[in-house]
Amino acid sequence: MKRRTGRFIAAAVLLLCLCQASVLTGWAYTFQAGEVEISMEQDASEVISELGKAENYYEAQSCKHQGKEKVFTYEGFELCTYPASGVDYIKSIWFLGEDTQTAEGIHIGSTIDEMEEAYGDDYTVEKSRYQYTDENCVLTFYTKKGLVNGIEYKALGE
Repeated sequence: MKRRTGRFIAAAVLLLCLCQASVLTGWAYTFQAGEVEISMEQDASEVISELGKAENYYEAQSCKHQGKEKVFTYEGFELCTYPASGVDYIKSIWFLGEDTQTAEGIHIGSTIDEMEEAYGDDYTVEKSRYQYTDENCVLTFYTKKGLVNGIEYKALGE
């Protein structure tokens, strides 16, 4: 009986750890703007509707897709979309100021140590650019002199 209970507890702990890792990974690649959760490759129409009128907007013919890529500027970030099969999808999010932060609390001005504490060390680094990747997104932290000076979420296929 004790052996069976011990195995059950071990299995439950392992399952809990796996679930937490999955949840944390999902959060790391999702941007939260107020109450609006934004993921790369997501249909942009609902997100744009929920965010409301942009401070600035422009569009340009896409070099990669048939149709127009669109850029919406909101307070603290810029959201870019791309067209595919008559639908616009989220392509990237670029942080514009220190007040905008990731769900894990990293913002322009954070240290590399704070970034690593929030996201771990499973990144690639090239020329002061730290990249965390999942199946749909690359989360990039641009750094200078040990501080984050740019943050971008980008669809992996883009």
